[in-house]
Amino acid sequence: MMKNKFYSKRNINVFNTPIEIGLRALIILNELSGESIDLNRLVIYDYLVTHSSDFNEGMNSLHPPSPHRSGELIIKRKIMQEGINLMYSKELLDIEYTKDGIYYKANQLSSFFIGYLDSTYALNLMKFSKMVIQRFKYYSDKELSLFVKVNIPKWGSEFTKESLVRGDI
Repeated sequence: MMKNKFYSKRNINVFNTPIEIGLRALIILNELSGESIDLNRLVIYDYLVTHSSDFNEGMNSLHPPSPHRSGELIIKRKIMQEGINLMYSKELLDIEYTKDGIYYKANQLSSFFIGYLDSTYALNLMKFSKMVIQRFKYYSDKELSLFVKVNIPKWGSEFTKESLVRGDI
């Protein structure tokens, strides 16, 4: 068997990596038109952008449904922070330190960089980000957290009944 000289043993994962989640965060921040948000709101927005059918049953989500996907709200927090740090290291976003905490904001380089993204996924991500922001931008942090708390038991639960039928439990 011939070895591929272009293959390396380095990590080649692309899904749920800091670069993927960092790029999504950058697009979400850019759609906020200069407003800054904290990590908690950014993680929630990222979840709602990728799983839009969880709050709007009439539309398809950007990502396919998966069982217990609501756990992403907890798991992705660390990776989101790594993604933000990566985007910040490339000067693609700004960090604001305030008395209320740490906030993230798109800058001029953000929109220039995002302007080069023209894949169907990136364009849909921009569209879904706009929609999520329009829907939730007037929610206070407390109202947004309550929305998540009330709805989180439903997100991904459609697979619970399926596992009963298959006998997975």
